[in-house]
Amino acid sequence: MTGTEIFKRTATYENEARSIRLHAPQWKLLLAFDGQRTLAEVALSADVSFAEALPLTEKFLGHEWIEEQPITLDQYLKRAGAPDVSAIGATIPPAVILHEPSPVTAPPALPKSVEAAPVPASPPPPPRGPMRLSAVVDYITSLVGNTALGQLLVYRVFLRVPPELLQAEDIVSILLVNDTSLVRSELLQRAIAQAVNEVAKSPLPDGVFSPA
Repeated sequence: MTGTEIFKRTATYENEARSIRLHAPQWKLLLAFDGQRTLAEVALSADVSFAEALPLTEKFLGHEWIEEQPITLDQYLKRAGAPDVSAIGATIPPAVILHEPSPVTAPPALPKSVEAAPVPASPPPPPRGPMRLSAVVDYITSLVGNTALGQLLVYRVFLRVPPELLQAEDIVSILLVNDTSLVRSELLQRAIAQAVNEVAKSPLPDGVFSPA
């Protein structure tokens, strides 16, 4: 689970509610699933850490007390901060341009009598290794200074990353603790860096990359 899922209580819960036995914090979490808020938002409202909410949510799903609530495209675009469908005139959000090369213009021609001086080549940037998702998550969380709010900021950032880029790297979820995923695709690295800059208003430090 990524924390962006939306769950609602089921008819099974309504039938079994009187016989269910849970601790008070667990009841608070279960009753917070309203089919409107994401798992991360529900956990925050119930004063439960995301790490604690995950196994409880799995338990509730196993008992069929909750089920995932599908959302419309308009709801998804609103949560992702994308334009309204009617405004863009499309059934899917527009592609995110991660890098658009600047137009190349030819240098002005020199007079034949003038010999152009050789231009020293710029040294290539030092190679960087893969991006560590755990370091990205820790950095985003540190910007807020509050673990629960930091987790919400992480979800907001990764909602901005095109899902096809994540799927191409087989990244289907972002763990908030000890995530061992490595991002080797330069395109996905750029997309994550751009999302962090847009949402968290802060550039990613070089420390999120492993040594080359």
